Amino acid sequence: MATDMARVKMEAGSGIAGLSGRVGNLVFRMGAEGTTYVQQAPTGKKRPGSAAQQEHRRKFGAATVYGRQQQACIEGRAYYQPFVQAGNFGSVYRTALADFAKPPQLLAVEVGNYCGQVGHPLRVQAKKPCGVVAVWVRILDVAGQMLEEGAAAPENADWWSYKTQQTHPAAAIRQLQALARDRPGNEAELVVDLK
Repeated sequence: MATDMARVKMEAGSGIAGLSGRVGNLVFRMGAEGTTYVQQAPTGKKRPGSAAQQEHRRKFGAATVYGRQQQACIEGRAYYQPFVQAGNFGSVYRTALADFAKPPQLLAVEVGNYCGQVGHPLRVQAKKPCGVVAVWVRILDVAGQMLEEGAAAPENADWWSYKTQQTHPAAAIRQLQALARDRPGNEAELVVDLK
């Protein structure tokens, strides 16, 4: 199987400038700068790949389905259009596909002097290029049992805030869990020990 590529420059109006696809045993591809590349079509059968490769193919297949769905629906286009980067290949589809591929990042949790009092603000910094749609906070006791949980409200930029709803004995509080979710459903979790 040949893997060498020939660089071919076609004059505008030559009839095949901008051609892409397969013609016989040749594959034509158009580069970002407008140059047409020609390569011999691959021969042989596709191998199944390793378990990791198969998992990657499955995830990429799911990402392409998600990207197409977002491009096809009004809500998806409205959500992703502000994040589309200008350039030759910017599109809602590609932006949604990239968003599907990576989970949000939880960068920081600020608890201040929290000792179990009601109404205390707990702040979470969650970031993603196409935005985080929800942040959930849980307070756990020393046995790992949930004392309290609830949705945090967006504050500004990448910060979210949750105000505690109940009073808890200071000795009982052990951990704070923060969970961030993006539009495709990817999640990230951060656990902070409070003692």
